[in-house]
Amino acid sequence: MEFYVSVVSGDDNGGGASEGEAVRTIGRAQELVRTELAARYEKDITVWVGGGVYELAVPLRFDSRDGGASGISVTYRSMPGEEVCIAGGKVQGGACWELYRDGIYRTRLEQPAADGGSSSSTRAIHTLYENGERAVKACWPKAGYNAAAGKAERDDRRGFRFADGDLPDFVPESGMQVHIWPGEGEWNWFTETKTIEKIDWNTKEISFAEPAPWGIDRGSRYRVQGALQLLTEPGEFYCDEAEGMLYYYPRQLPIAEQMIVVPTVRRVIELCGESADNPVTDICFEGLTIAYSDSAQQYRMPNSNCEHEEGRDGLIYLENAAGISVRGCRLLQSGFSGVVMNGYCQRITVADNLIEHLGYNGVHVMGFAPGEGDFATAAEADVSKCNVITNNLIRYGGELIGHGSGIQLYQSGSNEVSHNEIHGMPRYGISLKGLRYGTMEESYYGTKVTSENHYDFAHTRDNVITCNNVWDVMKDSQDGGMIESWGAGIGNRITYNRFHHSGIYFSYGFCIYLDDASDHYLVSHNVVHDLFSSGSGTLWFVIFAKGIGNRVENNLLVRNGARAAFGTQEMAGEENREISFVRNIAYESGEQLYHFVNFDSSRLREADYNLYFNGESLPTVTGIYGDDKRGHRPIAWEEWRKQVDGRYDAHTLHADPGIVFSGERDGELRIELRPESPAFGLGWESIDMSRMGLTKDFPFPRQWD
Repeated sequence: MEFYVSVVSGDDNGGGASEGEAVRTIGRAQELVRTELAARYEKDITVWVGGGVYELAVPLRFDSRDGGASGISVTYRSMPGEEVCIAGGKVQGGACWELYRDGIYRTRLEQPAADGGSSSSTRAIHTLYENGERAVKACWPKAGYNAAAGKAERDDRRGFRFADGDLPDFVPESGMQVHIWPGEGEWNWFTETKTIEKIDWNTKEISFAEPAPWGIDRGSRYRVQGALQLLTEPGEFYCDEAEGMLYYYPRQLPIAEQMIVVPTVRRVIELCGESADNPVTDICFEGLTIAYSDSAQQYRMPNSNCEHEEGRDGLIYLENAAGISVRGCRLLQSGFSGVVMNGYCQRITVADNLIEHLGYNGVHVMGFAPGEGDFATAAEADVSKCNVITNNLIRYGGELIGHGSGIQLYQSGSNEVSHNEIHGMPRYGISLKGLRYGTMEESYYGTKVTSENHYDFAHTRDNVITCNNVWDVMKDSQDGGMIESWGAGIGNRITYNRFHHSGIYFSYGFCIYLDDASDHYLVSHNVVHDLFSSGSGTLWFVIFAKGIGNRVENNLLVRNGARAAFGTQEMAGEENREISFVRNIAYESGEQLYHFVNFDSSRLREADYNLYFNGESLPTVTGIYGDDKRGHRPIAWEEWRKQVDGRYDAHTLHADPGIVFSGERDGELRIELRPESPAFGLGWESIDMSRMGLTKDFPFPRQWD
């Protein structure tokens, strides 16, 4: 069965059964499909969506009445050759605008449609779009950040001091915000967007309406935003919520000829079943553009990696969902994330999509935090799993929330993350999050938490992260990695990925980062090349393996400007032991082969059959001495091989691996070894780089940057 929709020529009074009888709105087509399903129609249904912009005042909402079952699917698909945009906003036409002053125009905002009290529709707007490009709130500074001058006098979580000359002379507005990296002036792990309660020009102090979770101190990076007097450059806007007025300085003129979209919702499409027992199922979206959603007045960083409710919005939002597919779509210009899977989500497929210009993450998958939800056991709470995120180009995230990532999994397991290309992220390319044992509560679901059973509560486990291509990430944060894990479960596999052409721009960072309580990972057959330190930043280790029982095997590290190829550290009371480094090649990738922080004899299970080459320089090892945390006291190679009764690196070689580079000019670099390479005598297995990244049939232009 087929139904047809046309925003150009359709009529919702029609039957929708042919192009000539097309309905006008997707919501009306949804009603027709629902009627057929209620009547027990038992074949696939396709809704053909004609070209044009479908403006939404409220999200498109699908529930258990809207999907197929028992092998039946409902597909919403663009008409061949036609461009379909489902817009979470309204195009503000040229006649609506009037010149205010100095290149700034203004228009009166319409009140949002009734939405049953849902937070997914917006009143004041927090982002804006001109010709498919994000406009930003009027802010200071215009680029980058200021640095806090010091702590607030009374409570360092409720504000901070600024220095002379840091802010221009302006009148603060109601609803002004500060975008800030909390963390005592040192940690740049998460951002928050705080409503400003007061700016005291005499004491030079900014106070928040609500406290941050961590203190603000000298060096904490920030910018202020949301005042009309700060509106001075093209591409900036200011929303006066009290007056219902929007002020905008357009990038191009005349303004009447520009497509300016005012977002009306924070979620464009919602797929929410009534419960896990009655989920929305078997709906597919194909070939659509889904774009333009809003952000929020305040954003709070996650609580022990568990996202607050206001951070769980996405262009496509799923909850109590199974068997949903998003294929061949363009997801762009979001206020929050591209795709959000929240709570019970299983067998969701996100494939062959272009996902770009995101307020937060590309794809964000969130299960239940330990102890959360109405469950009797930890096993019952393990409901986010068996999803596939494959062959997507995900780029330019974190445009509004500074710790955005390409793909993040939290308390979600047995997922496949494969063949994605990810770049242009301020923090991680891929992140696996959970809760480490040392921060778990005494009991969950009536069960006492012990060192023996704590993995039962860590559901980010058995994920397969393979054949991805990640580059140019970690652009605006520190103490992170291109792929990172913290407090996740066991059995995760990071294999056959390519990590390359990415820098650490301040402080320190890593490539593959198994952070605290990342246990029993396999990291193998990855290629890491051309990473660098820049400015005040330091690429400390290429691969950093904290945790227990992690195996780092058959990885190729080439031309990386790191201090050391491999590092380990016990920290925060979480054990770091029984790590294996076997059959890896480190070619021009660190002065030291290893750097250990707080080394002891239990740190390594195995370290051997590796190959190191950095010109004539023999490898060294640092951190063996207890006070050498920063790697300033290297020991000679032969001295390392005598450690712990000669247990380590007896067969490891210092030799030229015989690397051959090809395809570098066309962006399809291949790194191989000559047949006579000594690495093969160590048991090296060749890595086929053609498997990595997007497949040849990816439906969108890749556009190398």
